[in-house]
Amino acid sequence: MRQAKTIKDCLFVARRVLPHPEAEVLTTLALGVDRSTLYAFPEYFVSDKAAQRHKDWLARRVNGEPLAYISGEKEFWGLNLVIHPEVLVPRPETETVIECALPLTDSDSHVLDLGTGSGAIALALANETKANITAVDIRTECVDLCRLNADRLGLHVTVILSDWFSNISRSFDLIVSNPPYIAVNDPHLKNDGLTFEPDIALCGGKDGLEAIRTIITEAPSYLRSGGNLLIEHGHDQARQVASLFEKSGFTEIRNTPDIAGTLRVCSGTKP
Repeated sequence: MRQAKTIKDCLFVARRVLPHPEAEVLTTLALGVDRSTLYAFPEYFVSDKAAQRHKDWLARRVNGEPLAYISGEKEFWGLNLVIHPEVLVPRPETETVIECALPLTDSDSHVLDLGTGSGAIALALANETKANITAVDIRTECVDLCRLNADRLGLHVTVILSDWFSNISRSFDLIVSNPPYIAVNDPHLKNDGLTFEPDIALCGGKDGLEAIRTIITEAPSYLRSGGNLLIEHGHDQARQVASLFEKSGFTEIRNTPDIAGTLRVCSGTKP
């Protein structure tokens, strides 16, 4: 792969090996320019350091590493989050959780985000609603990263180290979660990028429902009467998850599709 010297050169090389939209994003991030500069001033020369960074990042992306890990950042619900390989990369379909949660949340609400990772869901809700948000994760590195992102964004979120509800002692108006929900033998785990992401954030046991089952079973003890539970699930798990909600006594059970039209979030109300 030849060493590119201008913005145009860098973009040309990236487009040869990546889809055009992704090539544009990687090039802007690696060169430290915005998209308008990419097209308005393609003849601009880039420094040797920037050109080498672009070359290195491109090689890593071609090898399957998620761009969020390469650049160290990812946008979610309009928020620019710091991301590292110890956390799951936030995805567009998870924004469905935010869309479902907003009508159920106001400034007086107490909200719990289980398995917060980078803090994507908790911080998006804090930014939109100014509600009282508590975010928990079983891993110290996730707790630290959520706190870092909250500080950078100037958002207040209480972050706790907890294995689901193990360190929770109060009740909430709303509980949200994007738990691991891929079965351990699911071939999708070999898809682009997933091999780089932490198994603990992806794998939900033999049937993919282990974490979801635990959350749904235990959530009623931490929800106020009339409170709601929202859980993201896999593309083919809607019926199973809704059944688990029903068995745990939830009412007003509903499945909501993501931006692609796939049923993605199950919700229910504690009577």
